[in-house]
Amino acid sequence: MIKHALSASNQKIIVAKYIAKHGSINRYDADQIGVCHLAARVKELKYKGFVFGWIDQVVLDPHGIEHKGVRRYWFDYAAMTQEQITKLNKLLGKS
Repeated sequence: MIKHALSASNQKIIVAKYIAKHGSINRYDADQIGVCHLAARVKELKYKGFVFGWIDQVVLDPHGIEHKGVRRYWFDYAAMTQEQITKLNKLLGKS
């Protein structure tokens, strides 16, 4: 994948779309799609009112090195109101 210097606003949308498509994201997934500072992007999405679930995992990086405490995020739809879900769908470009 070709990486581009995307704005933080664009990166938030990319993160949201990745989670919607794949179910969850961690920092290595984010690196592969050109997103820097995943935790900051998730925090910005939280400020917009979206609710996340998360778990810390042991993950192998692309070089085969093990890392403990790598956070994986997903949208917690069960904890969101219909208004929040509608707002998320609008951000994702869905009606």
